[in-house]
Amino acid sequence: GSAPKRATVTGSPPPILIAFDGSAGARDALALTRDLAPEAKAVVAYVPPHEDPVAHHYRRVEPADSSVPPDFFGDANTTLAGQEVEPRVYAGASPAHVLTDLTEKEDFDLVVVGSPHRGVVGRALIGSVAEALLHGARASVAVAPRGYSEGDHGPPRRIAVAYDTTPESDAAVRYAAGLAHAADASLEVLTVVGPSAVDSKVLVDGPSATPEDLDLVDRASQGLGEAVDVHSRRLVGLVADALADACTDDDIDLLVLGSRDYGPLKRALASSVTSRLIHRAPCPVLLVPRP
Repeated sequence: GSAPKRATVTGSPPPILIAFDGSAGARDALALTRDLAPEAKAVVAYVPPHEDPVAHHYRRVEPADSSVPPDFFGDANTTLAGQEVEPRVYAGASPAHVLTDLTEKEDFDLVVVGSPHRGVVGRALIGSVAEALLHGARASVAVAPRGYSEGDHGPPRRIAVAYDTTPESDAAVRYAAGLAHAADASLEVLTVVGPSAVDSKVLVDGPSATPEDLDLVDRASQGLGEAVDVHSRRLVGLVADALADACTDDDIDLLVLGSRDYGPLKRALASSVTSRLIHRAPCPVLLVPRP
């Protein structure tokens, strides 16, 4: 896969792709985009549901020539006031396929979606095709928690990142550090050890490793310099629950994860744990693609 893009600290940031369907979940995605990238161009894409979930051919339709109401993208213009907003409508394939394909063809740094089970886009993206987007897109993918738009948030002040010394988590730390630097936020490095051999030691480097074997602060902060305030915390328990509880306890504003297509982390993060974490986490969850 391609190396993940780092968060832009200076200059013009890459555009953000937002999955939009007019639902409450879509409004959550808009609010998260405003908080994470207030200076970026926002491409707000609506993909109507398609009868053939494996269809790959699609076309862009001008909003005025589509069936969407004239004020369909009104929430986007209101929430993202001050940002450049480009509404788009696509027809002919599933939302996940269209969005994933767009990350291959255009220079999007981030795809933002609403929480699961909130409208058509939520069902499509966090349902059977979630892995195609979360683990196939070249861009990072951020999921806004349910009701995010109803709160008073702003740029993240406390960012957490799951770390296990793998190249994937190294990429996640670099991305999270870029976000923390840009937002003048603190960065907390979290590692998780399962309570038994049955629960794979997902965020530990190898089956025989223990938390004491890992100097997380040194490893995670290598190359970051002194621009970011980095702390670490070791957790014991089931991965999704431990990370979600830590985010609650520490008042975390954003949780960053690395994504990969092989090994124990995939078993944890590519299926049930990802879904459970996205449902349970009190804050937005952002997955960085594998290097």
